[in-house]
Amino acid sequence: MDSVSVSRRRASLRSAVEPILCFLEQDGIVEIMLNPDGCVWVEEAGCGMYRTDVRMCPEEAERMIRLAAAAVQAEVNEHNPSLAATLPGWGARLQASVPPVVPAPVFALRKPPSVVFTLDDYVASGILAMDEAHFLEESVRAGRNVLVGGGTGSGKTTLANALLAVVAETGDRVYIVEDTPELQCRAENMVQVLVQPPFYTHQRAVMDAMRFRPDRIIVGEVRDGAALDMLKAWNTGHPGGVATIHANNPEAMLERMAQLTEEVMPSAPRYLIAEAVDVCVHMTRDPGHPAGRRLTGIAEVRGLDGRGGWVMDYKLINHERRCS
Repeated sequence: MDSVSVSRRRASLRSAVEPILCFLEQDGIVEIMLNPDGCVWVEEAGCGMYRTDVRMCPEEAERMIRLAAAAVQAEVNEHNPSLAATLPGWGARLQASVPPVVPAPVFALRKPPSVVFTLDDYVASGILAMDEAHFLEESVRAGRNVLVGGGTGSGKTTLANALLAVVAETGDRVYIVEDTPELQCRAENMVQVLVQPPFYTHQRAVMDAMRFRPDRIIVGEVRDGAALDMLKAWNTGHPGGVATIHANNPEAMLERMAQLTEEVMPSAPRYLIAEAVDVCVHMTRDPGHPAGRRLTGIAEVRGLDGRGGWVMDYKLINHERRCS
């Protein structure tokens, strides 16, 4: 595609996002959502989620979604009604659907963080106690593998970026795998790979990492059979990794890892998981907390008990004080 065509498509897309442009360009807004009724909702740092006065009619929303799809050489129609892409120009992660799977076009846009928060910032905001921040920093510097878990919008990526700020200070060569450019690391010696399923999968990207001579392998979000390859890499000469995963608590994070490995093998290698993952950190959304989220668990993985259960040493400090 020539540069003139690209410029025209970008201009058309910018015109299509005009109703929500103010939110895309407002630093405090982290997510923008359109519901089938045409109402636009946003999540704002420190304020939580709320409905705005902005509305988009189905025609406006579908035009925006189709232009975003065209920009990444994809199609959205009744036979392919779902789109996962990055919004060109803003780097926002777009998840969209069109009829017939929804009554009217809908989307959720997750913006990349405009500021990388440090562990000190987490202490200042009351999410981490000083002892907890010190423990996490020392774990990263010591080359321990850290898994960051939580639900959607709980701040997993933001915390992972804070850990990567520590990684950048080590001088290690870093290899990052993700499907949307959300992780931010200032390491001088770094390779950042974006997967493009089905052409280039998470599993292939993690396998390729071994040939890029990394010191640390970072995975934006652990999913599918790539979990097994990541665990093997972490456990065979590439310590100090960081990854995020969807789960409800630290123990469930390990169970989720087990489930993902079972997508490519009959039974989960629980010993390998317990050996490869050193620290689990769990975040949750909390509208009652000034920061909108809070830490709900830090645990060292000690191994397996006689029944194959996880042995974990919880390190969460002053939890009652911060949540009272």
